Amino acid sequence: MKNIIFLCFLLVITNCARSNVVYWCGDHPCINKKEKEAYFKKTMIVEIKDLKKNSNKNNSEIEEITKRARLDEKKRIKEEKDLAKQLKLEKKRRLKEEKDLAKQLKLEKKRRLKEEKDLAKKLELEEKKLKKQAKVEKKIQINKEKDLSQKKVSRDSKKSIKIGTNTEASKIQLNNFSELVDKITKENTLRPYPDINDIPN
Repeated sequence: MKNIIFLCFLLVITNCARSNVVYWCGDHPCINKKEKEAYFKKTMIVEIKDLKKNSNKNNSEIEEITKRARLDEKKRIKEEKDLAKQLKLEKKRRLKEEKDLAKQLKLEKKRRLKEEKDLAKKLELEEKKLKKQAKVEKKIQINKEKDLSQKKVSRDSKKSIKIGTNTEASKIQLNNFSELVDKITKENTLRPYPDINDIPN
């Protein structure tokens, strides 16, 4: 039993020991797991190189390549952050423009509704005014008709009185009328339109 536990312990230790394997991202070793995963997503390839086989390269070259890779990785991360920031700012600007446009449309709708209400009020007032004016004109017309009918009645009563009292006076008035007509026509023959209100005495 002790031998089995010792054997398991030995296997675990040997498997957990650090291996001399390095993942390569293109022309340089991967700096960390993030870079390895990013490179894999981009190219679907990950190279594994054993450091023991490449021992013929100088350590300085590997360090230089690693430094360059780290700088490139930092640059790439910075560019991604800048791009994300720009996208975020663009999204904010677009949302603000949409809000402003919605606000402007709402104000325009309010203004249009107010104008329509004002126009409806004006039309209603105009209709009331016209109805009132029509009523006033109708009253004036009725009053004029009443006045005319009263004048006719009074004239008819005067004429009937004159005619009824003296028949000779009515004959004289008829003769005077025909003479008046003759005088008016003679005086107005030279005028373009006769003046019927110009009655001679």
